[in-house]
Amino acid sequence: MEKTLPSGIKVRSKGRCWYSLCDRSAEQVVTFQSEHSTRKQVPLGYCSDCIEQWFLSDEEYEQREAGGRNVLGTGIYRRSWYEIREPSEVEAAELAYERDAEERWKAEGRVGKYRRIVELHQAAKVDGFLVDAWTAAACVKLHDTLNEANRKKWLGLDVRGQCHVAATLLFGK
Repeated sequence: MEKTLPSGIKVRSKGRCWYSLCDRSAEQVVTFQSEHSTRKQVPLGYCSDCIEQWFLSDEEYEQREAGGRNVLGTGIYRRSWYEIREPSEVEAAELAYERDAEERWKAEGRVGKYRRIVELHQAAKVDGFLVDAWTAAACVKLHDTLNEANRKKWLGLDVRGQCHVAATLLFGK
């Protein structure tokens, strides 16, 4: 699942590398550079290993293209067409915050489990009940909206009760 950080960098959930088969954390920012494009290019977060593997130097790119291996495939890019840089302080802080998501979710208890379901768009069991992403989103929204007194009452309910109240209030009958 992709996520756009406040600074504009696109990464996968939990701040992982943009390459879909990679589970390492994004460490560098890659932006396509085109003199012909009229729209702003979106920066993407990649790990160092994927950059070394997929972004080839001009010479290596042309050798592969000319050497009969013209099937470069998707994911093989000419490095000179991209700006590859270290993240700024703000971007690095955002990436670190995303990497620490699991710890934040664990610290929040049951509500953290709901947040995890919403973030990863994966249904999961919460205290024995299977909770889908829509219901988990309703629970998170309700939790964040309630005042302290009502939040305390809502947190006193079991998972089934929390999900029922959240879904009823946010989605109707």
